Amino acid sequence: MGGESPARCVVIRDTKYHDPLEGEVDISPLDVLQMLGRAGRPGYDDVGYGWVICDADEADKYRQLLREGKEIESTLAGEIETHLNAEVAMGTIRDLEDVLSWVETTFYYVRAQSKPEEYEFESLRERIRGVVESLVDSGFVETDSDLGVEATTLGRLASNYYLRLDTAERFRETCERDRLTGKDVLEAVAAAGEFDSVSARQSETDAIDRALDGAGVETDLENGNRKVLAILHAATDGRTPSELRSDAWIIRQNALRLLAALREFAEAFAGPRAANLVRRVEARVEHGISREAVGLTAIEGVGAGRAETLAGAGFTTPAQIVDAGAAALTKAGLSESVADRVVDAARDLPRISVDWGAFPDSIATGENEMCELTVRNAGGGARVGIRVTVNGTQMTETATYLGDSETVPAPVFGADADELRFVVEVTFPDLPLAPVREDRTVRVE
Repeated sequence: MGGESPARCVVIRDTKYHDPLEGEVDISPLDVLQMLGRAGRPGYDDVGYGWVICDADEADKYRQLLREGKEIESTLAGEIETHLNAEVAMGTIRDLEDVLSWVETTFYYVRAQSKPEEYEFESLRERIRGVVESLVDSGFVETDSDLGVEATTLGRLASNYYLRLDTAERFRETCERDRLTGKDVLEAVAAAGEFDSVSARQSETDAIDRALDGAGVETDLENGNRKVLAILHAATDGRTPSELRSDAWIIRQNALRLLAALREFAEAFAGPRAANLVRRVEARVEHGISREAVGLTAIEGVGAGRAETLAGAGFTTPAQIVDAGAAALTKAGLSESVADRVVDAARDLPRISVDWGAFPDSIATGENEMCELTVRNAGGGARVGIRVTVNGTQMTETATYLGDSETVPAPVFGADADELRFVVEVTFPDLPLAPVREDRTVRVE
C-alpha cells in the first residue's frame, strides 16, 4: 500500500495506579512524558498525538508539564546516610577526604552548585561531616586515629541487604535480646521501615484481627505494619485470609529478603542458635508449613505438600527419612521413584550423634575431671553451632564446619548440686533443621 504513514497516538486513560505497598499513587511526570513520547517515531512520523485523561483539577498540571517539561532535582539528601554507609562498606570511601571527594561526583553536588541557597551549598561540607559522625555514633562506621573510616559488621550487613539504617538497628536490637522467639522474628520484620508504605484497608480489619488472634499474637504495631504481621503469621501455616491475598504475595517476597538479612544479623550478634531459629521461621513463611514439618523442606525436592504428607506419617527429620527407607515413604503416599529420590537427597544432609567417650556417671563433691565429647556426622557436611550446657548454664560454644566429627571440651566439676545434667546441642544456621540435642546426667556424691 502506498501513501503516507498514519500518525501514531497514545492515550493515557488514568494518571493513577494501585501499588500493593503504597495504595493509589500518581504516575510520575517523567513516566507520563515517556509514554507520550511514544506517539511519534523519529525518522518515520512528522507528528504524533497524545491524550491524557485525568481529573479536571489536574488538567493544568499536565498542560504545564507538557509545555515546560520537568526539572529534575536530587533526592540524595534524604538518604545520604544510607548511601555513605554503602560506599564505606564497599571500600570506595576510606577516609574523610574520600567522603568529600565522593560527594563532589554526585548529581546532588551539581544541583547544589546551581541552586546554592535551596541546597544550602555553603554548609554542605559541614553537613556531610555530621553525617559521618552520625554513622560512627550509631555503630555503622568506625574511625581510626588517622581519620580513616571502615564499615562495622552492622554497616556491612545493612549495605549487603540494601536495608534502611533504622531497620538494621532494629534487627541488631532484636538479635541482642536475652531470648529470641519466632514471634520476635516476625514482629521485627513486620515493623521494618521498608513496610511503612503498606496501607491497611477498612475492609481488611476483621481479617487482620482474626489472623493475629488465631496465632495468639498481641502487638503494638498499627495500620500497615500490623497488616504485614498478620500476613506473615498466616503465611507460616499456609492459611492467608482471602481478604489479604491481593497484597500477600508481594509482602511475603519482601519479607523473605528481610528474613534472610535478619538471619545473618542473628548469626553475627547472637550466634548459630538464633540464626537457626530465624532460618526455620523463614522456611515456614516461604513454604506455608507447620513447625513439625519445616525441617523436611531442607531435603531437595521436598516442598510443602510432600513435607506435610511425610510429617503426617510421623517423619519429621531427614535422619528419620533415611532410617525408614523408600518403602516406608511409599506407604506414606509417595510414589516409588519420588521416595527413592527423597531418601537419596536426605542422605546429603547432616546426621548427628554424640559420642560421650569416657564421660563419668558420677563425681565426688569438690573434684573435677577434664572430659571431652565428640559430635559425629554420618551425613553431609554443614556449618553448625555446638553448645554444651550444664544445669542450664552454658559451658562452651563453638561455630564450625562439621564434616565427620568435632571434639569439644566438657569439664565435669563436683558442685553443690545433687546431679549435673549436661546437654549437647547442635544447630544449623543455614538449614531449617531443628536443633539436635543429647543429654547425660552425672551424679555428685
